[in-house]
Amino acid sequence: MGMKKSAMIAAAAASALLVGRMASADTITLHDLSENISTGVFTYTVQLDSAANVAHTDGFVLYDFPDLTSWSIAGGFTDGSASPTGEFTLSQTLTSNVLDQSSSVDANGFVAALSNSIAFDNPSVPNLSFSYNGPPTPFLGATTAILTLTSGLVGGVIGNSVYASVDHSGPTTSTPYSFSANPILVPTLATPVPVPSALLGGLALFGLVGVRRIVKARRIMA
Repeated sequence: MGMKKSAMIAAAAASALLVGRMASADTITLHDLSENISTGVFTYTVQLDSAANVAHTDGFVLYDFPDLTSWSIAGGFTDGSASPTGEFTLSQTLTSNVLDQSSSVDANGFVAALSNSIAFDNPSVPNLSFSYNGPPTPFLGATTAILTLTSGLVGGVIGNSVYASVDHSGPTTSTPYSFSANPILVPTLATPVPVPSALLGGLALFGLVGVRRIVKARRIMA
């Protein structure tokens, strides 16, 4: 991430925090339900509270979910994974998202990552944007759905990422309101960074020199 983009994200994050304080409800939230790295199946609850006002192109984005092979969302919505008439459309992008007010959504995701000491938006791992297309439009009121994501990445480890959402549940329903909160578990492949042998040799030499200096200093003081 370049300095210019970092500055823009930081400025947007400050703005997002201000908007978040003004909002009346944390309408669309994601929570871990179950995860299995051996099968690649991860499930989440998608919770909408009673103040939900989900308009066209509102929705949520899950950052950095690798190698998605299938998905479904069921419970409070029509499953959009198998039908074009489903209430959510999935888009995968390597950076950012495709939701309405995408910059404020990314800003909230950045804040969530920062507050949980998580790296934000790996440019080599897809982000999953779930955009609401109705009907009904808007979607009003509380509901709970189960989101199931299957990754082809198996045998790795379970890591942390974040989500962010946008809807029209703020003090003024004509103004989109973005929100993010708890971190989310995702599959990841933790690859240790190898230390060059030359560096290891240098560290060993440094350590040997350090020991000799300590021994010499003790002899002088004795």
